[in-house]
Amino acid sequence: MKNRLRYSLLFLWMLPLAFAHAQTVVSGQVTDSENNQGIPGVNVLIKGTSNGTITDLDGHYQLTASSEDDVLVFSFIGYESQEVRIGNQSTLNVALDPSLTSLNEVIIVGYDDKKESELTSSVTTVSARQLKDVTTNNVGSMLQGKVAGLQVVNSSGVPGAAPEIRLRGVSSINASQSPLFVVDGIIGGNYDPNDVESITVLKDAAATAMYGSQANAGVIIVTTKRAAAGKTRFDGKVTVGVRTPYFGTMEMMNGSQLYNYQKEFYRDYNTAVTDNSYKIDLLKFYSERPRTLRDQDFDWLRTIFGPAPVQNYYFSASGNTEKHDYYVGMSYYREKGTFLNTDYQRLNLRGNSTYHFSDAISLTNNVNVSANLGKSYDYMDIYYAYLNLPWDNPYDSLGHPVYVDGNSSFRWWSRDKVNPLHTINNSTHTYKGGDVNYDLNLNVDITPWLTFASTNRAAIGFSKGHNFFSPLVAGQYHGTGYLAEDVSLNYGGVSNQLLKFNFQLGDHNLNGLAGVAFQGGRYETLGLAGRGLPQGLQTPNVISSNQVVSGNYQKDILQSFISQVNYMYQEKYFLTGSYRIDGSSAFPPTNRSAGFPAVSAAWLMSKEAFLQNSNLIDNLKLRLSYGVTGTQDIGASRYLGLFALTSQYNSMVGAIPLQLPSPNLTWESKYQWNAGIDLGLARRVSLTADVYHNATRNLLLQVSQPLSVGFEQRWDNVGEVINKGVELGLAVTPVQTPAFAWNADFNINVNSNRLQGLPSDIIRTGSWGISQIYRNGGNLYEFYIPKWLGVDSQTGAPLWEEVLTDEAGNVTGRQPTSDYAKATPQEVGSALPKFQGGFNNTFSYKGLSLRVNTYFLSGNKVFSNNLRFVLNDGHEPYYNQMVLPEGRSIWTQPGDQATEPSPQNAANSTETSSRYLMDGSYFTIRNVALSYEIPKAFVERLKLQSLVVSLTADNVYTFTNFVGQDPQTTITPNVYTTPGVSDFKYPNNQQFLFNLLFSF
Repeated sequence: MKNRLRYSLLFLWMLPLAFAHAQTVVSGQVTDSENNQGIPGVNVLIKGTSNGTITDLDGHYQLTASSEDDVLVFSFIGYESQEVRIGNQSTLNVALDPSLTSLNEVIIVGYDDKKESELTSSVTTVSARQLKDVTTNNVGSMLQGKVAGLQVVNSSGVPGAAPEIRLRGVSSINASQSPLFVVDGIIGGNYDPNDVESITVLKDAAATAMYGSQANAGVIIVTTKRAAAGKTRFDGKVTVGVRTPYFGTMEMMNGSQLYNYQKEFYRDYNTAVTDNSYKIDLLKFYSERPRTLRDQDFDWLRTIFGPAPVQNYYFSASGNTEKHDYYVGMSYYREKGTFLNTDYQRLNLRGNSTYHFSDAISLTNNVNVSANLGKSYDYMDIYYAYLNLPWDNPYDSLGHPVYVDGNSSFRWWSRDKVNPLHTINNSTHTYKGGDVNYDLNLNVDITPWLTFASTNRAAIGFSKGHNFFSPLVAGQYHGTGYLAEDVSLNYGGVSNQLLKFNFQLGDHNLNGLAGVAFQGGRYETLGLAGRGLPQGLQTPNVISSNQVVSGNYQKDILQSFISQVNYMYQEKYFLTGSYRIDGSSAFPPTNRSAGFPAVSAAWLMSKEAFLQNSNLIDNLKLRLSYGVTGTQDIGASRYLGLFALTSQYNSMVGAIPLQLPSPNLTWESKYQWNAGIDLGLARRVSLTADVYHNATRNLLLQVSQPLSVGFEQRWDNVGEVINKGVELGLAVTPVQTPAFAWNADFNINVNSNRLQGLPSDIIRTGSWGISQIYRNGGNLYEFYIPKWLGVDSQTGAPLWEEVLTDEAGNVTGRQPTSDYAKATPQEVGSALPKFQGGFNNTFSYKGLSLRVNTYFLSGNKVFSNNLRFVLNDGHEPYYNQMVLPEGRSIWTQPGDQATEPSPQNAANSTETSSRYLMDGSYFTIRNVALSYEIPKAFVERLKLQSLVVSLTADNVYTFTNFVGQDPQTTITPNVYTTPGVSDFKYPNNQQFLFNLLFSF
């Protein structure tokens, strides 16, 4: 018995050794064949399995293979892939040939991945190498100028603010136009920009239809970093720098400039003269404006705004063993606001691991934990920063901000009797939040041709906002104070269960997938606000008056069936078809489900015999696609008849009608055509061109109702938005030597937008009477305001255009008028750009690299609303005014060709009109990065694997004719904002950073 036990133990001890003997550990380096530099991020995969790794910053890798017959596949964007049999080699070095048309690179598309050569749809991938020097804290800014057709607008410089993103124009009136984000193959989710490995943008329906009703505005797929090669590897990044506010052309007058400017407006009419000439009453001016004011010069703008530090620390560990791949990353980001007392902090932790039970079964866990907190601001304090006069001193003798109101004993020159510095010191605007996402993915190769893939995510998030004004502040909250708090909680999950198949029969390949998807979530909010706070307390239980309590609860469910089939013949002819059925709780039972089909085809002509041996053309592919996507983004319960509860009837609770039912409400759907060509020449030039036609039908709108109904509007499906456009992407390598390389890429998108099928004109009016009209044959976001004709040269009066019509409404003539009440609103331009794009260059010399990224946009109109205050024609002498580079042109006498009316004859001159409508075109140097990779010999002395230092500058300079703060303004309509309207916003920032990247 003892001998049997001894032999059994000996067998168990030797079994791992025998198993280890059957394994082969392979390591090596992947380099560029032209400059012998190591290539980071290369995919190294054992052919026919999911076992693989990626190279480190120096191109090194290590993995374990099961036999000498295994074949390693090396692939990376921008290089030709290679397949190498392991044999008896333990060290396997590979040199990849550069190619701008790497057709074997694997691209994540939809719920699957494809080689680039197999793509039949319009897709753009931004690789890790292109993102290497990007220092922004969000993915949107990373993509600006790098993807044709992608409009990225940084509409605010608030710490932590994310840009607004649009893909191929705006295709809906009420539905969200932000692209769908997919993180690691699952819809939604959070991520740290430091963890991003690559980004793929899906543009046409053939690529996006797999995501159905959530992909109406396009899809952006974010792939995060995973395990690096071999033993545990550590990577770190340290970023420190400074941000400065960018005011555009909004340079405000100093004390002397304002004094001289106001002197011009102290005029009395000379009653003996009939031609409206005037004289300056200097005695009156000096009696009311002492000469000492010229020397009083407080700079409100640069006191409330100023330079602010920014810092980012990132550290990760990754590695793999025979069975296990793992990656853990952590980062801390802090951005002090350029506005006083504003701040943003974010702490992020991400981990992923994959355990390979065998070559056929693997289990992946991903977890992301994110927490943030910050300090915000009150809009009115920005308003005062621009408009308060430089003649006011906001500090007392001890240097403390003084309290100011209408009863102050000292003279306060500014119109509003408020010291914003005092308000900022006596108010608090904080927020905090957190998110947790957990993914569990299972991959099982059932047979050599059939795989089961299960991807699942559970998510929970919360946020809390706190807005407080002390009773000490001036204005409406003086003596009472104000407190508002709101909390929100959201939680839900996503689950996709798919079967994937892949058949190969001779020259024929058939692959695809089928499965189901479920997505559900709940969103809860609770808010309270009120006044009557005792001094020193900021808790809700001490609110004594004007108490308001609000809340919301919303539940959403989306169930889907997903299918796709791909056919390939001789790796030259490709055909793809997909169909998705979505069922949403946002629609009535009769229309709860909708189908979204797509079909696409491609012909890889460069594989044909007549081009296969061409020395010039190394890639030529034609693509054609058609598909349908939809949207359910109208909010919950739009189809129901709703009632609101009230206690206004004898203090008893009652119900009053709130919303008419819409029992036939159905899906808003986008029908998309796309044709494209991909061309590669001499391994130095890559060209991609696409034309598209997107028609969004059955728009979800609130349609006017007859007066007899008792309601003004009801939700219905009417109208159509059409976007047509052309996209061009060009990448070239003008110079490539062993020591020096120059890579350049250029992209441009030209888009036109048109409305049709609306039952009547829709006019939306925002703040200050700024209106936009939606009319058949017109554009979205078309400004509908009176047309400014300038200044009457004889009287100095402002002029607008009056449109004359007959009884039938037909235009019979046009004439100038100085009576604003007679000025006729007209279509004067759209906030949508006609074209946009980017031009990016990279220059590399040995270990030194210089990147310059630019972005341009043209053909749009921006309403510069703040000009009505800072160019107010003397209407409001207690607002500070803007300095014009070319000086002022004020009417003074008959015959003057002036741009500003006479102050005595300028009634209503600052009313809403095209006077403040500007050309929103601009060209910006978005990012400049200079980096240097420290030589290997020195780095090894520091016990490091790599060390890179870099200097970066963001928002370096903007070239524009725009007059105002910034042509980059919001493109999202809501209750508070109108697309294309620039107001006193939190300015964007210029950013200058030092970066240190290292690994060991």
